[in-house]
Amino acid sequence: MQFKHPEILYALALLIIPILVHLFQLQRFEKIPFTNVHFLKNIIQQTRKSSKLKKFLILLTRMAAFTCLIFAFAQPYFSDNSLQQNFSTTIFLDNSFSMQAKGESGELLKTLAQQIIENTNSKNSKFSLITNDHEFINIDEKTLKNELISCEYSTNRLDLNTILLKLNSLNSKLTNTLNKNIILSDFQFFKTDDKLNFTNVNSAVNLVKAVPKKFTNIFIDSIYTSNENTSEIVLSIVVKSTKNSERSYPISLLNGSKLIGKSTAKFNNSNSTIVQFTIPNTSNFKGTILLVNDDLEFDNSFYFTISKPEKINVFCIGENAPFLNKIYTKNEFNFTSNQLQNLNYNILKSQHLIIINELENIPIELSKSLNEFSKNGGTIVVIPSNNSNINSYNSFFNEFNIGKISTKIEEDHKVTSIVYEHPLLKNVFENKVTNFQYPNTSTYYKSQFKNHAPILKLDSNEPFITSINGSLYWIASPLNKETSNFTQSSLIVPIFYNFAKNSLRSAELYYTIQTENTIEILTTIEKDNVLKIASETSEFIPLQEISQNKVTLKMDSANLKSGFYTVKTNTNTIKTIAFNYNREESNLNYLELEPLIKNAENVSISSNLDNFFDEIYNDQKINWLFKWFLAFSVLFLLIEMLLLKYFKI
Repeated sequence: MQFKHPEILYALALLIIPILVHLFQLQRFEKIPFTNVHFLKNIIQQTRKSSKLKKFLILLTRMAAFTCLIFAFAQPYFSDNSLQQNFSTTIFLDNSFSMQAKGESGELLKTLAQQIIENTNSKNSKFSLITNDHEFINIDEKTLKNELISCEYSTNRLDLNTILLKLNSLNSKLTNTLNKNIILSDFQFFKTDDKLNFTNVNSAVNLVKAVPKKFTNIFIDSIYTSNENTSEIVLSIVVKSTKNSERSYPISLLNGSKLIGKSTAKFNNSNSTIVQFTIPNTSNFKGTILLVNDDLEFDNSFYFTISKPEKINVFCIGENAPFLNKIYTKNEFNFTSNQLQNLNYNILKSQHLIIINELENIPIELSKSLNEFSKNGGTIVVIPSNNSNINSYNSFFNEFNIGKISTKIEEDHKVTSIVYEHPLLKNVFENKVTNFQYPNTSTYYKSQFKNHAPILKLDSNEPFITSINGSLYWIASPLNKETSNFTQSSLIVPIFYNFAKNSLRSAELYYTIQTENTIEILTTIEKDNVLKIASETSEFIPLQEISQNKVTLKMDSANLKSGFYTVKTNTNTIKTIAFNYNREESNLNYLELEPLIKNAENVSISSNLDNFFDEIYNDQKINWLFKWFLAFSVLFLLIEMLLLKYFKI
């Protein structure tokens, strides 16, 4: 038994007063002489005994009444914890998209939220609610219920280690508080190879797993263009299933709000299929793909945009090279060429790719201009001449702080090695070439560059074409016909074509909502102006790097919703881009909890939410006893009155 006001118990010492009064009372019996002494003596003795018994019983009842009254004012109670103990409950509620799965009572997230609302009836406890994208610390019952009612699905996903760190961080700030933690999830939010750290859990953590009714899901995984010509585009849609299926699912394609076509995703006892639509190759296409499926909802729609290709500005400084005119055609590129002596430095700022073609010397002014051009996001290709001044070229490379070239080697060598993994050659070759007719060169320059990655290598293992810092490409040999036959090789077109294509990130069909997306917009804006991203309901300004002819947007897109967004200035809409939710949660890969926690201390698995809240209720339950002590006090006073009235001598 515990007391709310134990200091009142000191009043029990006052019970000594009625005892002293009883022991030292001044009352004396009066003796009266009588003839029959023997008979009178017996009466006197009997009266004294009865009187002593009556007074002793009255003393006991009076002391019992006062004792019960003092105990009542001290407010006694029974509880597993003291009344001064604070209570806190921390709830992590997984609101990722996989919680849209249907359970026995509806969507998992909404079912868990409703169960929490029904069980939170404690007035003496503070709550903290953590979701994948919000934290609500030390809130009361009413606020908790309001936040649960308004909880929405989030693109963010926290792994279990991060959740445990958050719980420990909150618990470490609590003093004199009994804290209970619970993690409510379907446990699909982290990879199976993640190493879980339960050793730092400093208070009890309960895991409750939400189990869906079905473990199948059909979803749109991705889209791509499989064929394209001047009049048509073949759009391929990858539809996947978590299990092999024989069923067919309707799928539709819209341009804006206009229905373009319908088809069917047929799995034929597989877990993946491709649906194709042929659409006109128009300047702008705002596409939406819809899949009819009763499982998860977030992956039944897919958004994409097709925009008119932006022409890339390519500028050649030096000798006229006919092969460049054939590669950089007018329908895709704005290609211009100029001799060094006639160069207008002002036009360099508006280019995306600059090719230094077989200059004997690179002037200091040009080196500085090209360095500034590179810092602003431009790409440079350097092709030496047979009579290149090594010192002049090294002054150029020194401006970039990337290394140097050493000597000119005049020997016949073949290009025998292709680095297929290099990003420049990505998707160029379906398979590694074994019967390739290797080009050759009679002259090349040895190089010593920092942060370089070879693309092609000579048979001497020296790099023939190498990328430096991702924005400068060095070709070790002149490409004139007298020195090398590389321009007649089949490699010349994809490599130089990708030089230009990689200088400007082409518009993607869609972007996946993730931590960060980098988007390059080919536009020129005024100095004090910025680009904005807008949807139908919101608008924000992303981080951006402004170059002479393009703006690079760096977007923290984790809080975006799938759909269309416009890139605009204050007055003009520049382009439309599409975002889609990540499809990782569509696969429904759930983890078993028992082997997950093993013998971890302070971590347990609860079968359901009711058991957890019953435990909290029992911890906080207080059985007050002061009413009982008041009742006994009145009872003893009543007994005393009865003794005084009916206990006769």
